[in-house]
Amino acid sequence: MNKIKLTGIMLFLSAALLNVNCSNNDDPSPTPPPAGETLDLGDGSNEFEIKTNTTLKWPNTYNLKGFVYVTDGVTLTVEPGVIIKGDKQSKGTLIVERGGKIMAQGTKERPIVFTSAQAPGTRKPGDWGGLILLGKAPNNMNEQTIEGGVRSKHGGTDPNDNSGVLSYMRVEFAGIEYSTDNEINGITFGSVGSGTKIDHVQVSHSGDDAFEWFGGTVNAKYLVSFRGWDDDFDSDNGFSGKIQFALALRDPKVADKSASNGFESDNNATASASEPYTGAVFANVSIFGPVSNPAAYSNSSVTDGSSIDARFQAGLHLRRNTQLSIFNSLIAAFPIGLIIENDKGSTTQTWATEGKLNVTNCIIAGAFQNFQDKQYWTGGTQFDPAAASGTFAENYFNRTDGGNRTLSALADLKLSGNPLNLASPVVFPASNSPLTTGYDWTNAKVSSYFDRVNYIGAFSASETATNNWTSGWCNFDPQNTVY
Repeated sequence: MNKIKLTGIMLFLSAALLNVNCSNNDDPSPTPPPAGETLDLGDGSNEFEIKTNTTLKWPNTYNLKGFVYVTDGVTLTVEPGVIIKGDKQSKGTLIVERGGKIMAQGTKERPIVFTSAQAPGTRKPGDWGGLILLGKAPNNMNEQTIEGGVRSKHGGTDPNDNSGVLSYMRVEFAGIEYSTDNEINGITFGSVGSGTKIDHVQVSHSGDDAFEWFGGTVNAKYLVSFRGWDDDFDSDNGFSGKIQFALALRDPKVADKSASNGFESDNNATASASEPYTGAVFANVSIFGPVSNPAAYSNSSVTDGSSIDARFQAGLHLRRNTQLSIFNSLIAAFPIGLIIENDKGSTTQTWATEGKLNVTNCIIAGAFQNFQDKQYWTGGTQFDPAAASGTFAENYFNRTDGGNRTLSALADLKLSGNPLNLASPVVFPASNSPLTTGYDWTNAKVSSYFDRVNYIGAFSASETATNNWTSGWCNFDPQNTVY
């Protein structure tokens, strides 16, 4: 622990989570944790290295200062309940380099939290850098330096590489633009291998993408993207992992200058036909965009009267030779439901025709426009609702063997509440919801990693606000939480 400098003593208080979907407030007077220390992790420089095995101990709080590197051969262990606060001035960022590991195994009752060091009520997306994991698994661009201005490389030949554990943890108010198209996300995965364990992870108020994968083979279950700035789930450079049970909820007033999507997927930035292709498989995803009333969505102002940021685009934006697959999932309340785009000379639509790209047994609901074949730029906005809908995407989605459906309004989903009420979102289907039918698990790309559940989207009809996989460890009001 000699690399971590003691800066003072404080009483560590744990605030009860305020959101009904992610709280367990049965005890009106929870017992506060014991007193802990406040320690610095890093010195504010761009190259602070953790060179020996180190443990961040509960109930201490740690100030993450500058770029902190977990180096090759070193393990950083984070105990359940530990709070790590990212420093704004030094762009605090934790980078787990190739050969290093992070063992961040929280619990439902004591999740690990990476959050802003700013005071409650003043926190913003991009208050600190974020969390970056780098591994030795394959990607389609060979060895490369990760985005965000850090020194570290990723990529190799070991698909089973192990970068550690992220479980029952949150990342809040991270994500910064180091330079144009060179950002740190909430969590960035660079060539991370399938030996890494990822489950029960929430990224909130990210200043760029919530989750972005650059190559690699890592799998994950139970992911939450909440009120992010850019894309919720971004896959590039040959990412081929498997993801099941994921939720995304968007703030209608917050979108990125480059167009915000639920999913954005490329084979790589140049759209080259490089292997391995981006061929990740997602299942049981529920993504909710900002369009509360598609019937009132204006062709001229790109707003429905609710101050929707004009830069929102699509629930699914599949382009640049990606071979992504999405099964048994819900895409709701985006300006566009699905874009399948042959940009930069790519053959993305060919992959869809040949079954190498899949959008199967999915529902698009409450979109202003269900389909487009390409993106449009008009009048400074990313989405031009006056443009014609996409013939290819529409015919593909409605193919006879696709099992897909479109619903005109969110109400047609028959949820037990309002998913767009971000103070207390309700995303659970009623017993007569169309989400309880139409699922299918027979596609050859669906491996044994996936649980064969009997519903579409991230939640079953038996789950409730107090009994679901987000309960207890998530937080839908991190802005006002006292850490």
